[in-house]
Amino acid sequence: MFGLLTSLLIPPFGLVFALAIKRSGKHYGDEAGEKENFILSPISAEVEKFRVPISEALILNDHTVCCALLMDALKNDPSNYLFGIREALAKGDPETAHYAAAAVMEIKRILLNSIRELGVSFQDGSLTAEEKGEYVEVLKKALDSQLFDSYNESWLQSLLEEVLDSIVSTNPSPKVFSDRAELAISKHDYAEAIKYANEYIVRYPEEEDAYLISIQCLTAMRDTEGLQAFINDLKNRPVKLTVKTLQYVRYMIDTGIVA
Repeated sequence: MFGLLTSLLIPPFGLVFALAIKRSGKHYGDEAGEKENFILSPISAEVEKFRVPISEALILNDHTVCCALLMDALKNDPSNYLFGIREALAKGDPETAHYAAAAVMEIKRILLNSIRELGVSFQDGSLTAEEKGEYVEVLKKALDSQLFDSYNESWLQSLLEEVLDSIVSTNPSPKVFSDRAELAISKHDYAEAIKYANEYIVRYPEEEDAYLISIQCLTAMRDTEGLQAFINDLKNRPVKLTVKTLQYVRYMIDTGIVA
């Protein structure tokens, strides 16, 4: 969520956001970006390879195996192994850290190449609606990687804002309103966040996620009065709430955030 949780984990609202990050249906494509990929870990020349999470393999194996795992990642798309690569950087073994650093550089190269290629097509107006969705996902992946400095992070946020606004005006969907509101929250632009959260509800009053993003906005703003009014009004809304939303409401009631 564009690093949203990092800046918002302040009691009593932290747990609400920790729960909120588990919200389903957050990507235009598949959910592979939120789940660590698996790769083959060699045990020995005589033993058949088996599949384990790379983060576990880096903890359990010696540096020779760890380096082999990182080389496997570099041969594929290392951005799919980001968590494990961060583990490798933290291991302290110089050889493993060297390969991990190379993997980080490769991740940044892959992401920036995709961003630049899609960006050129976006600017000349040749991207289809589906390709705009792909552009959004690449930009989100770059932001979520936390591999870029503050200057480039601001640049990525600006690109993401531009393409999301384009989708809102040409091919709106529930997902784009959610992404646009979340981007505004990550930038602490709460007026903008509320604007898109409210528009999400107006356009899609039966979408449960529209109400979740509004709860996120009000929580990020520490607006307990607004949150209380919003919770009170939920029973009048034409939406069927599931445990996905009710768990947040119950938590806020149990902790006294709302009555």
